Amino acid sequence: MNEPMRPDEAARALDEIGRRQEQVVAQATIPDWFWWAIAALMVLLAVVVDDRRPVVVGAGTAVYVIGMMLAVGRVVLVGQRRARLRNELLGPLGVLAILGLVALVLAVSLPISFALKAAGSTHPATIGVLAGAVVMVVGGPVLRRYLHRVMMANRSGRAR
Repeated sequence: MNEPMRPDEAARALDEIGRRQEQVVAQATIPDWFWWAIAALMVLLAVVVDDRRPVVVGAGTAVYVIGMMLAVGRVVLVGQRRARLRNELLGPLGVLAILGLVALVLAVSLPISFALKAAGSTHPATIGVLAGAVVMVVGGPVLRRYLHRVMMANRSGRAR
């Protein structure tokens, strides 16, 4: 094994490494179904909050908590089994992008909910959170693609 590697062999080996890195990053990203599940759970919680009956609020909250635990648990556990990523792959830009989506969902849903509440709507939380859920369902896959690009750019330790 002391003989030098030919350039074509080195190029094939580097291509293979790149493909494997791409597979690891793809397996570790959040699937699109997750955004739909979280959005549906958010809307469910808003519906039961707008209902205001203690039994309905209690039952809906329990369904929300269990649903969140199942969805997040599945993503985390499946992701951990498939691939372990280094923290630096996500980097500050990835963290800011995640926080940006959360901020955007809140920036859409809260003002709508408060404005509808002030206007006397009977379902302000449901309507406001529904708008935020649409942002999440659209923005989640966009975020996933962006994070994939960030992680691929950071895979060799280069800052993006």
